[in-house]
Parts: sequence; C-alpha cells; structure tokens
Amino acid sequence: MAETQLTAQDQFLIDRTEEAVRDGLQLERWFRERDQAGALPLFPLDLKRRFALPNVAEGFFDELPINGVPHSVMGCVQTIDFAPAPAGDVAARLREFVYAEFLPRAHWTYPDGHRGGFDLVQSLYRTTGGEYGKFPESEAVGCVDWRALGVRYDWVLVTVRIHDFVMHFGPFVQRFPEAAAVAPNPHFVHEEERLPADCVFGVTVGYPFIKFAPIPNNFGFGPGKFDIAIKTYSFFLTRAGRIRARMYFAAAPRCQKVFDFGKSTPDPVYGGAALLRRLTFGLFNDRPLHDALDAFMLGQHCRVHQALMDGTRKVWDDWIAGGGS
Repeated sequence: MAETQLTAQDQFLIDRTEEAVRDGLQLERWFRERDQAGALPLFPLDLKRRFALPNVAEGFFDELPINGVPHSVMGCVQTIDFAPAPAGDVAARLREFVYAEFLPRAHWTYPDGHRGGFDLVQSLYRTTGGEYGKFPESEAVGCVDWRALGVRYDWVLVTVRIHDFVMHFGPFVQRFPEAAAVAPNPHFVHEEERLPADCVFGVTVGYPFIKFAPIPNNFGFGPGKFDIAIKTYSFFLTRAGRIRARMYFAAAPRCQKVFDFGKSTPDPVYGGAALLRRLTFGLFNDRPLHDALDAFMLGQHCRVHQALMDGTRKVWDDWIAGGGS
C-alpha cells in the first residue's frame, strides 16, 4: 500500500515507530555491551510468587546518553532454565522456533478460563526499500518471521495484547487489560557470537516499544508510557544439554509517574514525594521511595514475562512432540 493511502493515525504511528527504532537501537546496544561486559549494577528482584520454571530475576538502575542527551535508565534481566535439549539438530530447531514460532504461538487458556500469554496483531510496515504499507486482514494475526526483517521489511508494527498483567491486593486478584505497540526490526535479531562460556549456540529477537497505548490506562509506567524502551528474548543451548532463556528489559528515563491522570494532574505519589522534599527543604529524601517503587514495577514486568515463559514451555514441548523443525 502506498504512503499516500495511509491515514493521519497511520502516519502518527509511523512517526512514533521511526523514533522508537532510532532511540531503542541506542538503548539496545548499550544494554548488550554492558551485559556482555558484566557491568550492569544488578540487584535481586523478589517476584513474590512461585513459578513453574526455575528462574532468577534481577533489576538495575543506571544512566546512558541517547541522541547525546543523558538519560536515567531502569531495567531487568531474567534467566530461566527453560527446557532440556531435544534430540536432533538442536541449534536448527531452536533457531526455527525462535524466529517463526515463539511469539505467534505464545498464547493459551488457563484451566480457570482466563487467557494467558500474548496475542499479536501486525498492522503497518516499512519495507527495506523505504515504502510504508498495511498488512491485509488475512495476514494481520501473528508476527512476521524474524528472518524477513532486513530482507523484506525494515520494521513491522505489532500490537501485543498482554494477558498476564495480574496484580495481587491481599486476597484479591485483579487482571488488567493491557497492550503494547512494538516494532520488530532487524537490529534486534542476533545469532550470538559472544556466548556465555557454558553455551554453544544462542539466538536473540526483540523490539523497541512505541510511545502509544493501544488500550488507554492510568498507569504512569508501562505500555505506552515509556519514552524509550526495549525488550529482548535470548535462547541459549548449553554444553550440558539444556536450553536457557534470558530476557532483557530497559526503559529510559526511569519512571516519572506512578499514576497518569493527564498532563494537568500531578502524580499523587512521586509528585507528592517531591512536594514533601521541597517543604522540608530536602530533609525528606524521596530517593528510597523512588527506588523501592521502581523496583516493584520491574518485579511486575518480570512476573508478566515469567508467566509468558512458563506457558511457552508447554508450547515448545508440543511443537517438539509434533516434529517441529
């Protein structure tokens, strides 16, 4: 579809996507370099729930320049003992699963009837030739094969419906409808060359988040509220015959609001803390509050994605049992 046939809303999303790809790539490169150098200032995150797969969740706070401007950044790293390696050419099967099957299959229904995982819909795209267009309705559900990025597409705009955004308030459980707009592109696809010492193969896919909330919400930090943010998923084959998943998330700047009730309404939490600091002439230090709440938000992000990996393990097992290759 030619660019002249796009709507004003389409053009708005295209502009936001171009910004997300430009800025997200800088954040992704910084993150990979810091992680590979072992330089991230990691601290443990308590997920406060038991999950099926053994996992370790860690958070960090740091700073980096983006477009020459200093930014604070917060993020997390999750390491999961995902599955035993199947028989056959494991690297080839893992590569095929990650590129073509992983996210399009990452959805299910729990015994209580609630949906789990992610549902994906792709809408706009930019070709490697620089043309913009829309996927026809018959091709909208799912996600492009990552191997087509850099060959046919420069980026694809995907709406991710998030089903496991669940929060516990004492004995009460609340499920929030959430969705994110993300942009898979070739800069986030890697067949890893610098492997951990105990691994023989690794493949990574990921995307930047677009500053647009497909489902409006009043959260100050989350889908649609990040200025710049990225998510990546890495799968490694270890020498011991295990598959290890490692997920990365980073957002810059750090959370500015806990709640977002519009531009004219201050955040009652961080805004109130800043007011108290000013009224006490700095005697009240609001940094511990920021650190604690930002860590809680990182924990919530990890809980959503650990649920994703728990469910994806069964998807993987079923795919392998069906002869996946």
